[in-house]
Amino acid sequence: MTSSTPSPAPDTETAAVPGGAPAPEAALVAEGLAVDGTHGVLLAPTSLRAVPGSVLLVAGTPGSGHTALALALAGRMRPDHGTVTLDGDDDPRRLRRAVAVVDTPGVSEPEPVLPLRTVVGEELAMAGRGTTPRAVTEWLGARGAQSWVRSRFEDVPAPVRIGLMTALAASRPGVRVLVLTAPDRHGGTPVTWWQVASEHARAGFAVVVTCTEGSAALLGVPAVRLGGGDAGALPEPPGRHSRPEDPTGPLTVVAPQGADDLPQGWTRRLLRRRPAGTADAPPPGTGEPPQDAGTAILPGPDLTPGTTDGDESTERTS
Repeated sequence: MTSSTPSPAPDTETAAVPGGAPAPEAALVAEGLAVDGTHGVLLAPTSLRAVPGSVLLVAGTPGSGHTALALALAGRMRPDHGTVTLDGDDDPRRLRRAVAVVDTPGVSEPEPVLPLRTVVGEELAMAGRGTTPRAVTEWLGARGAQSWVRSRFEDVPAPVRIGLMTALAASRPGVRVLVLTAPDRHGGTPVTWWQVASEHARAGFAVVVTCTEGSAALLGVPAVRLGGGDAGALPEPPGRHSRPEDPTGPLTVVAPQGADDLPQGWTRRLLRRRPAGTADAPPPGTGEPPQDAGTAILPGPDLTPGTTDGDESTERTS
């Protein structure tokens, strides 16, 4: 799938507060957010702060409140404890306009048997855009996904569906915050959805992604713990990802073999792990050579700094 530039998020207020100081940075803030269910706790107390231009990971085990957190952040579920505010305002109506939940199980996850063209048409209608068959085909074609226009949604490769659903949610008028719910449940490498989240953060959105603790560890990105009480980790700047040291040897992050398995516009690249503490790739023929770190599927021809050719890229570990 060809990576496309996300639409920029609407501008936030930049007026100064009395005394000439700049206004506080706009943020989606949850403090002690918790939801009780009929037969148990749906979401244990969770606190977080998501700001425009950053990606915030919230990590927890499957079934530990991913969907409840997404709905509460978007003003679609009333919390039993704690608060959610956007720019200090806790009005649920404002949250519903500004916060979009993406591919949330049982909520915004499309029916698996629907054709992709139907799913896209419905989402474009919500964004107030054209929904004719031609308009849908052109929208998919601009993103390199026209080959799946008649496919059932469940047959669309995970990297493609995540990218398309995120782009569609971001195109809705007034949306400033995107909440991607457990994208790693579709399998594959977390790098794919991390790249999607980072692209939209660079466009000015505040992006929250819930995932498993394993995915957060693989990315090497600090994460708020789902049900962990306080806000914990700070949001990570967009476009950065790394992996922890792997003492057991090279790590294969993508299993598929053969060019036919790749979505259009995505490339499989050999990753070279630089030795810890190395700031940049050494000049050819000098320094310790990079180590084989497996392979990854990434959108576009070149998204990783240090690429040496079309099939090889470098990645630094911290």
